[in-house]
Amino acid sequence: MSIQEFAYQLAQKIQTEHAVKISRSHIYELIALNQGYRSYNAFVAQNLLLDCEYDNSEEYYEHELLNLLTLDILKNPPKTDYSNYDDDAIHWDNYESRELLEKIHNFILKLQNLLKDRSLEERLLNIAKTLQYEFLFLDLNYLNFKEFRESLTYIDFENGLVDEELFDQDIDFVSIEQNLEKIRVYAKERNNLDAYAVLASYYRYLANQIAPYGRQGSTFGSTWDNQKQKYIKSQKTTENIKQYEELIKLANYYEEFIKFAPENIAEIDMDADRETVYKQFLYLCNRGDLDAIENFLYQKIFKNSGEAWVYIYLAQLLDTDFTKDDFRAYNAYTGEEYDDYGPMEIAGREAIQYAVHLKQLNDEKDQLARRIAQDLFKNI
Repeated sequence: MSIQEFAYQLAQKIQTEHAVKISRSHIYELIALNQGYRSYNAFVAQNLLLDCEYDNSEEYYEHELLNLLTLDILKNPPKTDYSNYDDDAIHWDNYESRELLEKIHNFILKLQNLLKDRSLEERLLNIAKTLQYEFLFLDLNYLNFKEFRESLTYIDFENGLVDEELFDQDIDFVSIEQNLEKIRVYAKERNNLDAYAVLASYYRYLANQIAPYGRQGSTFGSTWDNQKQKYIKSQKTTENIKQYEELIKLANYYEEFIKFAPENIAEIDMDADRETVYKQFLYLCNRGDLDAIENFLYQKIFKNSGEAWVYIYLAQLLDTDFTKDDFRAYNAYTGEEYDDYGPMEIAGREAIQYAVHLKQLNDEKDQLARRIAQDLFKNI
């Protein structure tokens, strides 16, 4: 079943059972809400829907809860009497029930907004119950590019063979391979930076399978000759090198789209020229990335004292004060907080104005730096 078919059938079901006409676009909005997004546009802006499955061959525990749910229960969930606890009874105050009640409440609010209808709560409750009843049978398979990108951030594609089986479940290069053209189209049409980053990582991954240690450290299939004490190239070596270069070229192409929009400091190319590194750090600092701000300050990537104080003040608005020393003692053996036992080590940072000999600003420049920091904070 396609998501379009599901939306049509659910709209028809609601009209038949509740005498309420609801458009398919409204159903899409409710599907997005069920997936944890504020709107369907927000959902498709971050995800590529691959397929939609509907299976109502069996019901779940939540269906039993829905059948028993009333408006009174929604408004005042009964408290469990733990002095006379019955494991087989329905408990409206456990995690699963509270989660369901919250979802139904959110559906009612969304329905009021979509339908511009403040009619009887009982009617909206019944529609919300029908929605959730059907959503429990629905399984959407989609790629969340932001989560995928975040999972890939810390992988070094030139430090040994990357084994996909060791990845967490957010990383699935098989799905990328199977839907490569869809992803390319999605990235281009939406200019989705996360999708571009995933494509770049996919080609880095394929290149890694040929040359696990990069261009300089890999053999590309050459065989070692003990007599000559060197690797001997073959036709396969030449083919591997050519294929590797093509894959790296594709990775570089997609990385250009995200060159000045890294996800975190792990994506910053510290081997790039100073201006590129500066712009990459600045992008993250403006987004309130405290790790980036700390490096920006302590590695003296900023261009002048005024700029440094802007991000010191921004960090303070984010509850981190780099103008104060922040040291801690820990056990050198265990890495845990020091408890007067074993060898002690000190870690942390010195106040930024002393660590990099940062100049104080005059009143006028200081007020300007604070205003800029406040404006940046509002946009985070």
